[in-house]
Amino acid sequence: MIQIMNWFSMVIGLIPLNRQQSETNFILDYAMMCIVPIFYVACYLLINLTHIIGLCFLDSCNSVCKLSSHLFMHLGAFLYLTITLLSLYRRKEFFLQFDARLNDIDAVIQKCQRVAEMDKVKVTAVKHSVAYHFTWLFLFCVFTFALYYDVRSLYLTFGNLAFIPFMVSSFPYLAGSIIQGEFIYHVSVISQRFEQINMLLEKINQEARHRHAPLTVFDIESEGKKERKTVTPITAMDGRTTTGFGNEHKLAGEMKRQEGQQKNDEDELDTSNDEDEDDFDYDNATIAENTGNTSEANLPDLFKLHDKILALSVITNGEFGPQCVPYMAACFVVSIFGIFLETKVNFIVGGKSRLLDYMTYLYVIWSFTTMVVAYIVLRLCCNANNHSKQSAMIVHEIMQKKPAFMLSNDLFYNKMKSFTLQFLHWEGFFQFNGVGLFALDYTFIFSTVSAATSYLIVLLQFDMTAILRNEGLMS
Repeated sequence: MIQIMNWFSMVIGLIPLNRQQSETNFILDYAMMCIVPIFYVACYLLINLTHIIGLCFLDSCNSVCKLSSHLFMHLGAFLYLTITLLSLYRRKEFFLQFDARLNDIDAVIQKCQRVAEMDKVKVTAVKHSVAYHFTWLFLFCVFTFALYYDVRSLYLTFGNLAFIPFMVSSFPYLAGSIIQGEFIYHVSVISQRFEQINMLLEKINQEARHRHAPLTVFDIESEGKKERKTVTPITAMDGRTTTGFGNEHKLAGEMKRQEGQQKNDEDELDTSNDEDEDDFDYDNATIAENTGNTSEANLPDLFKLHDKILALSVITNGEFGPQCVPYMAACFVVSIFGIFLETKVNFIVGGKSRLLDYMTYLYVIWSFTTMVVAYIVLRLCCNANNHSKQSAMIVHEIMQKKPAFMLSNDLFYNKMKSFTLQFLHWEGFFQFNGVGLFALDYTFIFSTVSAATSYLIVLLQFDMTAILRNEGLMS
């Protein structure tokens, strides 16, 4: 689906032809991005200056139909010209930068998965792939229906010249939705990378109770080392030395205390599904150091990856965030006016004017389509933010469990503490947004519904009966 969308975006001039190649012909890459906007402007001027072809200039189009057609056409012009100008700015540079950074991130993730022995886990990826493709299939069906309805109605009215009014009616909203589809794809890629990091961190969290290192007791707050002893079977069974027995008893007591604290922390904060008990006897056993690579060895790389993905989110939002503003504005206006036409006009005189019915249903169809796209954008942006926050929560949970690898090496503790502190600064610095005007999360839905309700209360108080009588639609 994403490949089909990319091909269609190239045909209608929304992205360069060879966007992933740096050494290509500049004229060939940006030819369609100049030809299609020029053709659109020509169609727009032809309709508004010559009054030859256009739905709003037909004799059978009444005043309500003309008002609806003018609003739909001029709003579409604002949307298309805005996103086209923003698409020309830094477009190819963004694709090259995004792909280069993503390849670096994937290389480190694959290395971490090999260390954690997770390179053969495919279940989560398959589940996500099904939901991912279902979303794109749903969008494809919605847009196919919207385009079919508009093209069919325009062909019945204008015949072979239907492509001219189509360019100024549905085409701008189609182009704006495809740009948002590009945004959806890039945010979903970022969200997938956050999920992969969380899986690796969760594996470390699950292994925190089962991996043991040489015991080193730390004062965590002061980061100072108290004492370091290694218990061996010889010293555990040797009762002839009072000093050795005393040190062993202290170490065993300290580790039992840590085990009790660990169990309490696991009861309060445990996001893993593994509930097996850790039946390790500290009095009659050997505490030996783990050999080879273990999952906690990935922690420094995972922290760097998290920062790189956040930086990738910043440049993605900088590229597509400004284009969200005109699209959300167009979606808001079309939805409000569509509700107004449906409730105050179509319910009263529906079926008496074919062109008026066409404009009413066109508003309803594109309001639903744009709202679906806007909702998916908000949902994926929220998912990416939540996955980013989940990484910090998992790291904080690991810190509270005080695993053996953290107690044996204060470097891990310092890294984890620095990561959680740095994430607090990232959380206050960045969130997916529309150039700072609004945040791209679920709170935007509440704000939009509140504003729409206020406008609809005013619009629905208009008495349309006198206008409809003058147009001969009511007796």
